[in-house]
Amino acid sequence: MRLFSLINLAIFQLSWFLSATYQESAIPIIIALMCLHFLFSPCKKSDIEVLPIALVGIVVDQLLMVLQVIQIPQSSSLTLPIWLLFLWCVLAWCFNHSLKWLSHLSLYKVSGLGAVFGTLSYYAALQLNVFSSAYSPLYFIVIMAVVWALLLPFLTRLHTFIIESEK
Repeated sequence: MRLFSLINLAIFQLSWFLSATYQESAIPIIIALMCLHFLFSPCKKSDIEVLPIALVGIVVDQLLMVLQVIQIPQSSSLTLPIWLLFLWCVLAWCFNHSLKWLSHLSLYKVSGLGAVFGTLSYYAALQLNVFSSAYSPLYFIVIMAVVWALLLPFLTRLHTFIIESEK
């Protein structure tokens, strides 16, 4: 794994931790991390081009809010908090760097990874009281597993489509 892929992974993990711990208060630090990423990124143009991946994730989270799967304090059901929008941007960049290896796996494997790790990420946020849910923990896990089993392969293929269409 190239050095910048490790930096990208560290920036995402730190952004996730800061978002989960400090939400709105973390925004200036997350912006600084995003600037740091962009400053050192070996593929700045591609990083901008993959931002539609973030838009898809934002739409999915918005739908999850409307369905009350996730209920974010101090947020209406119509708007996601800024820190979550930024977190989706940082995740989108991961497809160019630390998650690039996903494009070499079968859709079934990517789906399984999404079902496990996407769900774990949201369940951890639920346990940290970043948000609540109108659903029981079991239903929450099942819903998130289905969402992420579909979402991660879609985002992976979207990344491939974006990158190949820029050539």
